[in-house]
Amino acid sequence: MSLDRIDIEGTFNFRDIGGSPTSAGDTTVATGKVYRADGLAQLTDKSRADLRALGITTVVDLRDVGERSKLPDALDGLGVNHIELPIFDDHFFPAKQLSREEMKKAAEATGMDLSDRSLSKIYDLMIGHFGTRLAMAVDVVAQSCGVAVVFHCSAGKDRTGVVAAFIQILLVVGRHEILEDYAITSQHLSGGFLENIVRNFADAGISGNLAETATAAPPELMAKILDSIEGKYGENGVEAYLLEHGMAPESPEKLRRQLLAPVNREESVQG
Repeated sequence: MSLDRIDIEGTFNFRDIGGSPTSAGDTTVATGKVYRADGLAQLTDKSRADLRALGITTVVDLRDVGERSKLPDALDGLGVNHIELPIFDDHFFPAKQLSREEMKKAAEATGMDLSDRSLSKIYDLMIGHFGTRLAMAVDVVAQSCGVAVVFHCSAGKDRTGVVAAFIQILLVVGRHEILEDYAITSQHLSGGFLENIVRNFADAGISGNLAETATAAPPELMAKILDSIEGKYGENGVEAYLLEHGMAPESPEKLRRQLLAPVNREESVQG
């Protein structure tokens, strides 16, 4: 699995989701096809050249309009297909920051309490209210990974982490590898990166416990989310959940066809 971050100037958590063996044992997830990242607002000429060298032709921005407008992706000159697909459907970080009273009225109208920005609440909202957006994100990756695609949010761990985990599950990657891939974000966003990522969150209007919201990726939280989906939908819970929320029926097979490669037994033995 490619747990190491790729050194792209202006990013902290840019990674390839490939490299993991599948549970079947005879296939592995191809590298150089699907990337996950934090925000791309600080890209430089060098980093844009690096993205071009990676062959990326599609960038999927999972952030809300309030985040995108303050820190737009710096993709000038790349000529990529830039898709804005806000997982929270522009509700969590709207164009204008809501007052407490406006949040209360929105909660009464939609059944979503947007005032609680704790990690567990963010995930509950994502899974409980925005399944259609998650399904759309998986569809876009399935349609784009014939070449190379990167999807990202602000820190590259929550919205991006859930989409990555769902894709890996559809590719039959094991639970241990999925949780490891999710949790490694905490290391990439710690130390010298923390101050910058917290500032970026604040600039994008993300409030609350910024240090935790910005950097924490506890594997037990992701495990709880996956367990709850499997508890409701059965062994193939994530696929059933995504299908119920509108994922194209052909997307899982499209992902497997384009992203699974046979294990090189000779290299495995030598390794």
